[in-house]
Amino acid sequence: MNLDPRTLLFSLILTYGLSVLSMFVAAAGRKSSKPDGMGKWAAAMFLETIAWGLIAARGRIPDLFSVIVANGLLSAAFALILAAIYEFQQRPAPRWQYLVPVGLTLLVAAILEEHIRSRFVWDGIIYGLQMVLIGRALWSDRDTRSGQAWRLLFGGVVMILVLLLLRAGFALTGHIQFAQPQNTLLLQPVQLLAYIASMSVALLGSFGFLLLVKERTDREIMHLAMTDSLTRIPNRRALTDYAERSLSRRSGLPLALLMIDADHFKLVNDTRGHQTGDDVLCELASLLAGRLRGQDLLGRYGGEEFLVIAPDTNAEDALALAESLRQIVASTALATSKGEVSLSVSIGVSICPATALRALGDMLAEADAALYQAKQTGRNKVVCFTTKTT
Repeated sequence: MNLDPRTLLFSLILTYGLSVLSMFVAAAGRKSSKPDGMGKWAAAMFLETIAWGLIAARGRIPDLFSVIVANGLLSAAFALILAAIYEFQQRPAPRWQYLVPVGLTLLVAAILEEHIRSRFVWDGIIYGLQMVLIGRALWSDRDTRSGQAWRLLFGGVVMILVLLLLRAGFALTGHIQFAQPQNTLLLQPVQLLAYIASMSVALLGSFGFLLLVKERTDREIMHLAMTDSLTRIPNRRALTDYAERSLSRRSGLPLALLMIDADHFKLVNDTRGHQTGDDVLCELASLLAGRLRGQDLLGRYGGEEFLVIAPDTNAEDALALAESLRQIVASTALATSKGEVSLSVSIGVSICPATALRALGDMLAEADAALYQAKQTGRNKVVCFTTKTT
C-alpha cells in the first residue's frame, strides 16, 4: 500500500484536533487553586492544528497563509508550549523566549517565501532554538524531573530536534522534495518519519503533560496526608512510616525515639485560649526542629505530643539531644498573638541498640513509659527507658 502525503497530513490534523479536544476538556474539568499550564498547552495544540491545515492547503490558498501564517502559527504554538511548562512550574520566563522566535519565523517566512531551501534551513534553526528552550525548561526544574512523565515530553523534544536536523540537511544538499510535507511525489522516508514524529508528539506530548500535572497533584495529596495541618510538620502517619523504614535500613546502627510532651499545656488553653494554644504548638514545633540534626525527623504525634526519630543515635547521644531540646524550650519564651508564653517539656527516650532487632510498637511503648515517668517525677526532665532521670 502506497502512503499518500496528503492523506497523512489529514491524519496528522485529525490527531492534533483530537488532542486539542481532549486537553480543553481536561483543563475545563480541573479545579485547582494554582495555574497548571493545561489551558496554554491546549491552545498550543489548537494553533498547530490550524498550521497543519494551512500547510495541507498549500497550492490552493495564497502563500501568505500557507507559508507565512502557517510558520508563524507553528512557532507561536512552540512558544505556548514553553509558556505552559513555565506556568506549570510556576516560574517566570524572559519574554524574549516567547516573542523573538515567533518574530524571526515570520520575518524569515516573509523574506524567503520563494526560497524554499534557505527557508527550511532558517526555520530549522529557529524551531531548534525553541526546542532547546523547551528541553532546558523541562531539565532545569528538579520538581518536574521528580516523576517519570517529563521523559515523554523530553523525548518528544529530542525527536523533533533530530527531524529538524534531517530536514535542514536535505535542504542544504538540494533534496527539497524529501523535506516538503505536502509534495505530491511518492512519500519519502524523512517525510514518513516527520509524520510519525508529529503524531507521536501530539499524542504522547499531551498525554505526558497530563501525567505531569497528575504526578504533581498526587505529590501534593500525599504531602497533605503526611503533614499535620496545624504545625506543618510530619503527622503520626508520616512518623511511623519513617520510623519503620529507618528500623529496616539501619544496617547495624542504633536508633532512638524521643517522645516529647508540653508540660501543663491544658493550663495554657484554659487561661489563654485555644488560639494561643495553637500558636504555642506551632512555635514549639519550629523551636524543636531548629535544634535537630539533618537525619532526624520531628513530627506531631498527637495533641501536645511530638516525636523525634533519630537514626544512628546511641543512648548517650540520644540523651544529649533530648537534654538540649529540653533546655532550649525551658529558656525560650514562645511568641503568640496574645503575648509570650513560657513552657517546659518532658521527654521520654527509647533506644534500639545497634545489634538488636526491635519492633516499632515496643519502642513507642517504652518511650511513652519513660515520658510518663518524667511527668510523674516532676516534669521538665528527660528520662530514658533504660536509665534513671538525667
